[in-house]
Amino acid sequence: MMKIISVPHATLRATAQPVTKLTDELWQLSTELPKTLLAQNNPPGVGLAAPQVNQSWRMFVTHVALDNDESAPSQMVLYINPVITKTSATPVLGPRAGEEVLEGCLSIPDLYGPVPRWSWVELEYQTVEGDKLVNRRMRASDFAARVIQHELDHLNGVLFTDYILQYDLPLFRGTSRSSKLIEIDRSVALGF
Repeated sequence: MMKIISVPHATLRATAQPVTKLTDELWQLSTELPKTLLAQNNPPGVGLAAPQVNQSWRMFVTHVALDNDESAPSQMVLYINPVITKTSATPVLGPRAGEEVLEGCLSIPDLYGPVPRWSWVELEYQTVEGDKLVNRRMRASDFAARVIQHELDHLNGVLFTDYILQYDLPLFRGTSRSSKLIEIDRSVALGF
């Protein structure tokens, strides 16, 4: 299992480098990212980007249901060099008007907030099959699309809290041990 870094670590603000070939180091990273994500339980995670384990490569994994059925099993997917090619017309804060989804991040413990995201995205990416990089395309919507956008932001040095400041949105503090979130002063909390 790899160590997840936290803000204000500089790697979290850097633009990750494209993967051009599958070296032994990158193959190892592609196998360790899923293991590290699955080991998170306080809080559990649904996505993890290479920069979050101090590896500045354009790679992340998600562990979510991809077919918009909440009862469907989660699938682990590895994305290498992902690019969003098409999006919904307007970003949303949640699945329905007045229903916000609060995002959190394994690299920013105990903070949560609403983030405007496209309700669906189409993307092109690569993944590993055997010892090769292969091209893939997919469309994700709702929660899966939100997670993909969050992890893709990590590859560009963007954190969910940047949106909180940009759009003057509320920020909440809480822990995985408590279901109660408390709104906090953004200017104090985001002083990292």
